[in-house]
Amino acid sequence: MYILGISAYYHDSAACLIKDGQIVFAVEEERFTRIKHDNQFPIQSIYQCLKYGSININKIDYIAYYEKPLLKFERIIDTFIKTWPFSLESFVKGIPEWVNYKIKIESIIRKKLAYKGKIYFVPHHLSHAAISYYSSPFDNAGIVTVDGVGEYQTTALWNGTGNRITLLKSINFPHSLGLFYSTFTAFLGFKVNEDEYKLMGLAAYGKPTYKKQIYELIKVKEDGSFCLDLNYFNFQKGKKMWNERLEKLFGLPRRTDDKISNKHKNLAASVQSVTEDIYLKIINHMHSLTPNVRNLCLGGGVALNALANGKIYKQTPYKKIYIFGAAGDSGGAIGSALYVYHSIKNHKKKHYFRNLYFGTEYPDVDIKRSLDNKKLKYQSFSNRKNLIDAVASLLSLNKVVGWFENKMEFGPRALGSRSILANPRYRFMKTKVNKIKKREQFRPFAGSVLQDRVQVLFSTPYKNQWFPFMNFCFQVKPEAEDKIKAIVHKDKTCRIQTVNKDNDLYFQLIKKFYEITGTPCILNTSFNLKGEPIVETPDQAIEDFLKTKMDYLAIGSFLVGKN
Repeated sequence: MYILGISAYYHDSAACLIKDGQIVFAVEEERFTRIKHDNQFPIQSIYQCLKYGSININKIDYIAYYEKPLLKFERIIDTFIKTWPFSLESFVKGIPEWVNYKIKIESIIRKKLAYKGKIYFVPHHLSHAAISYYSSPFDNAGIVTVDGVGEYQTTALWNGTGNRITLLKSINFPHSLGLFYSTFTAFLGFKVNEDEYKLMGLAAYGKPTYKKQIYELIKVKEDGSFCLDLNYFNFQKGKKMWNERLEKLFGLPRRTDDKISNKHKNLAASVQSVTEDIYLKIINHMHSLTPNVRNLCLGGGVALNALANGKIYKQTPYKKIYIFGAAGDSGGAIGSALYVYHSIKNHKKKHYFRNLYFGTEYPDVDIKRSLDNKKLKYQSFSNRKNLIDAVASLLSLNKVVGWFENKMEFGPRALGSRSILANPRYRFMKTKVNKIKKREQFRPFAGSVLQDRVQVLFSTPYKNQWFPFMNFCFQVKPEAEDKIKAIVHKDKTCRIQTVNKDNDLYFQLIKKFYEITGTPCILNTSFNLKGEPIVETPDQAIEDFLKTKMDYLAIGSFLVGKN
């Protein structure tokens, strides 16, 4: 059975191909269009799915779409009516795109793909719940989904048992923890649906001195249910997400070219702290609804808040927690497809994802052609072990290496296939890599650590615990801080990825680096520059390598240096 999953028209459009419940291929559209967080119909991603599966559209049994467009349109019209005439500008701007294509998903799919089979429209938050639960190792779990907004839902609690997912409680628009967080992302001069992680990173440099004022904006009950005071927010009515009342409370917003002040840092810390308070209350309430269920799955964009996720173990009863690497909208493409397979078509839950290497890969012949076209000198390795030895040695000598190997990762995190790698042992390496990527210096880097050595460096709940998708921050152990200075954030935490044999060459590289240096961890960041999607082709990797001060590029069986 082949199922094609699609997400589109909000942000991070994506497509996936499922065969008998297992992922054959999955990729975001941005990787091909080179438009970061591209929301267009993912036609190139779909073609790649069919190409990789060696099938045509007639072989697709079902198509799954990650939300219900008509229900979403109903909510948007309802909002326009309730906020009229203040919503006139938004109405004039937004309705044409809905009338022209957003509401016509079925006809677009049939026209663009010449598809004549059955199309299922899976509710947005159910798609989030499905990818989180069906891709997990659990047969029974509480499921919490939190984001900006789907059709109506912004927060939902579910129970997953066997192949069934049951809704228990939900909160609807306009009361949204995701939109609350995004409002302050924009207020601090960052981009909505793109830079929320910048607010999270900035929070470590401030103190939560504005918590009292922020709690004037959002009323929270002990069960985690919340209600925004809409007198401070404008996202229902206009282009700007806040209004003058919020500016009276916190002053004027930061312009993108303004220097970040202590006030901005403290405001970020306060927003992060309040978000964590609410998030953890919601999770504790989830446990109270199903007290005998020990497993937790999390989904939706808010579940990408790694700093909050790391606190779940200490501040809730859950000890086994799973978050899919692409917990946001791109993951909804896979979630909707898995929901059709398991729930609608009634197949048992039997697979879980050990890695996210679901994308494109390039043979050495294509890579060599790209290198030769650029007239680059390179060393070729017939044995990948020798390549790994060479790269590990270069990393130990503080060289920054672009790493382009095997299948591309799915989702927003580089997990060892399309990464920029560096030695984590020295603080100056953080500055060096941030300059290469043209990023703000306050932003931290993640660490990829050997799974069986994770507790040597980090205060994780259990020995040899599995955190494969870089969705959790943990405290760095005091005795380890001097060993990984480049990835210790201001608050003494680090976002981690545990690495084992499922990571193939990347695992072997870190093992070799550990043999050389005694440090079982390396600095890992995505292979892209500021404002770009992660590189997809060899040509893109080579271009980024040449226009930066990256020292080396390991690509396929080849190693390229600047000299």
